[in-house]
Amino acid sequence: METEYKEPQVNTVLQNEMPALEGTNSQSLAMLPPAEEPNQLEMIGAKVSQFLAEIPQDLNKFYSAYKTPIIALAVFLASFVTLRVVLAMLAAVNDVPLVSPIFELIGIGYTGWFVLRYLLKAPTRKELAAEIESFKRQITGKNTTESLN
Repeated sequence: METEYKEPQVNTVLQNEMPALEGTNSQSLAMLPPAEEPNQLEMIGAKVSQFLAEIPQDLNKFYSAYKTPIIALAVFLASFVTLRVVLAMLAAVNDVPLVSPIFELIGIGYTGWFVLRYLLKAPTRKELAAEIESFKRQITGKNTTESLN
């Protein structure tokens, strides 16, 4: 006693041109609403997308208009952060026993050597002044002939 499986037959409803299963009332089928204008959510999404697409051009315009103040602010912030890090490192080193007194002794020793080497006698002071002038010329890029004229 085998029962044979029958597939449902599809009829075409003339008024909607939509297929319907046999035995169903085509008048009671739900219909999709007609296509409308984009809803508010889609409009907001489009505006946000446009705004995000324009960000690189806006940033480029802002940077080109305020290039000098931006660079100055960045240098100031970088120097501030660097100073804070260096001071924190010095505070950490000073907390280590015997390191601070050793650094003080090294500083006192170097200062004593510098005074004895360059500051006590007149010829060595002239030598120091000549070295400082030479260093200034190297940094500024001026020749010795320009500085003499």
